[in-house]
Amino acid sequence: MTSIERVRVLLVEDDEDDYLLTVDYLEQIPNYQFDVTWLSDYQGVLNELKQQPVDLCFLDYHLGAHTGLSILEAAKSLKLSTTFIMLTGQSDERLDKEALAHGADDFLLKSEISSPRFNRAILYALSRRDLENERLERYKAEADSRAKDRFMAHLSHELRTPLTSIIGYTELLRDNHQLGDIKTELDIIHNNSQHLLNLLNDVLDLSKINASSLNIEKSPTELGPLVADLQSLFSMETKKKGIALSIVAKGDLPKAIMTDAKRLKQILINLVYNAIKFTPEGKVEVVFKLVQQSQNYYLNVAVQDTGVGIAKEKQKQIFKPFEQLQDTITRTSEGAGLGLAISAALVELFGGKIALESEVGVGSTFCFDIDLGTDIGECQPLSLAASKSDESHVCPLSLKGDVLIVEDLPEIQTLLKNLISNTGAKVACANNGLDAVNLVCSDEQAFDLIFMDLHMPEMGGREAIVTLRKQGINTPIIALTAAAQKDNIDTLLALGFDGIITKPINTELLYESLEAHLQAKPCTSEKPASSANENATKQRILVVEDDKNTRDLMCLLFDSLGCESHSVSGFSECCTLLDNDTAFDTICLDLNLADGSGLTLASEIKARECDANLVIVSGSEPPAEALAKHQIEHVILKPVSLADLKQVI
Repeated sequence: MTSIERVRVLLVEDDEDDYLLTVDYLEQIPNYQFDVTWLSDYQGVLNELKQQPVDLCFLDYHLGAHTGLSILEAAKSLKLSTTFIMLTGQSDERLDKEALAHGADDFLLKSEISSPRFNRAILYALSRRDLENERLERYKAEADSRAKDRFMAHLSHELRTPLTSIIGYTELLRDNHQLGDIKTELDIIHNNSQHLLNLLNDVLDLSKINASSLNIEKSPTELGPLVADLQSLFSMETKKKGIALSIVAKGDLPKAIMTDAKRLKQILINLVYNAIKFTPEGKVEVVFKLVQQSQNYYLNVAVQDTGVGIAKEKQKQIFKPFEQLQDTITRTSEGAGLGLAISAALVELFGGKIALESEVGVGSTFCFDIDLGTDIGECQPLSLAASKSDESHVCPLSLKGDVLIVEDLPEIQTLLKNLISNTGAKVACANNGLDAVNLVCSDEQAFDLIFMDLHMPEMGGREAIVTLRKQGINTPIIALTAAAQKDNIDTLLALGFDGIITKPINTELLYESLEAHLQAKPCTSEKPASSANENATKQRILVVEDDKNTRDLMCLLFDSLGCESHSVSGFSECCTLLDNDTAFDTICLDLNLADGSGLTLASEIKARECDANLVIVSGSEPPAEALAKHQIEHVILKPVSLADLKQVI
């Protein structure tokens, strides 16, 4: 059945016969109900237009002391969305043009009221009105979205500043070997502060999901360490509530899978967190199972709890953003109501869908599948050994050999150089494939291992390895790539690469590659990790930050890395200091200082002919064009960590 649309019409006409004729023909137009108001005096018409919205207004040209044009001119000054159609008793091209010039949407002769042109003019006018309303709604939605994005950027900055202190000071304490007896508690603080950061990122991710700007980026991922992190993260919460958290596998699982580890872990954390939150007693169990369908393998994950359960009519509702289970069950719980919504959206990006089975008073089970493709490699029992991330503070191996880094991005080149140098290996760098070929083929230096980026100017990594292999160079070469799909890996191995490390650089995989190809012996565990810096020339660092806690923390972190740190609280204080002393290796600038912009300060520093490496520290990603304008190559997002500052120096 076709719905009837109501249309409010204002008919400005001083002839009753014309009024009745117009109403009669309006009633014959199908699918519309026209509510007609008939007025003829100038002020009454303007009052009507001001008081309530009118969809369509017919204006007679001759109205005694006034004309339709004068009403039209006054009405248009009110900035209404009403559609105006001028009516006149005789054809006059000059009047037609004048009416359109005053803002009329159409011009009709009264003799045409009984013709198809009258119907057509009204339908066109209503269509234009609908299109204009849609345009205005779309503009309003876009404006609201931009306002939301600005708010999210501001919120991110404000929350990341205190998180910098929490995470940074915890990292300092974890690195203090005299506090080994409280390492477990420090790890819990660190894990939960990271969880808090993840919650902040959840809000930002939801914004990206709604804007269709979040993508899944797959890379080789070991299941054991990823799953073990869940136990570490939630151990304190489960002990406090007196419930059990168990992680089990039904059968062997792939040792490593191609997936987006960050997003998969985010899904697991959200589902387990939700299960623990709504389980007052009993247990939460995470079950992994390998499933084969036709040629494809799938990782089936089920998060089961013995919690309060969810009523059938509420089960779809909980996957909506900001919907809380306590809205349907009388219970106090924390959370923003984002976890399940984001998890459902992320699973869909993986190509799956979350299934829910629940019974009130019994518990709930959330299930989803991750597509692993047709080749899953070696399978083994699931091991919940401590994740490698927990061992990141162990002193790396002491290595002997010469390593070449081929990378065009200075920040990645510096990061790799620092990581590899810490093992004792000698490091040389080339900015592109052509430089690498010339260096390797010369008689000046022999290399034991080469790390090769794929995308570089002059000559990329693919062209470079083909050239080197043709020259008879058999040195092991490891590809550095951001694309880790299986077909890409197979292609790289076929070209002659001996291994692949995906970006962002996984430190453990890097050390494994070094150990496999260089002469290695374990370093003494008593030797502090920072001792490699003790005999080096101290780098002078200046921190410009208006938040005292963040400023003090960054100085402590830099000092722990063997640097000589200095700090100021703002724009003016920095300029005063640099008037007398510009001998800094690195200057870290807060983006939003109380007395000025960090980007503007960067220009002031360059004007003083200071050669320091400039780093912007911010709670949100600064615009790329602004960074380029002020020649800033390095950005650190708050909260600042020890690993971030290691990359800077």
